[in-house]
Amino acid sequence: MKAKRFLFRMLLLIAFAACVETLLYVNKDSSETASPVEAVEEIGSHQQPPTLDVKYTLKEDDLHLQLAVNHFSFSLENMGKENRAGEGHVHLYLDGKKVAKVFEPTYVLKDIAAGKHEVMVELAHNNHESYGVTQRFHIEVKP
Repeated sequence: MKAKRFLFRMLLLIAFAACVETLLYVNKDSSETASPVEAVEEIGSHQQPPTLDVKYTLKEDDLHLQLAVNHFSFSLENMGKENRAGEGHVHLYLDGKKVAKVFEPTYVLKDIAAGKHEVMVELAHNNHESYGVTQRFHIEVKP
């Protein structure tokens, strides 16, 4: 009889400990139980700012761009959605007017009118706000 009572008390103690552990686990601080995706986003918020280096060639009236970026990834699928650090697209301006949104490291702007032009390339967040990273240069299209 004593052995049965002892065994019953041990099982009850183990069940109680399991309940306490479960309650503690469920009520942990949300920062300790962040999902892997949340953890990646937190790390991403501390990443280095993006950089942009534009190389270009003018072939007749077509402007060929090569966009070298660091700490930045092009994202067509997330355009207009929530911002993510280091993600977005490029706005291309010709003489102060936005003429294209670019989603890859190479782009060709075709059929530029003859004359002198200012070109600006700007890194943009998913919601189109500027990262503040731009590069400007001048071209001249011969008639």
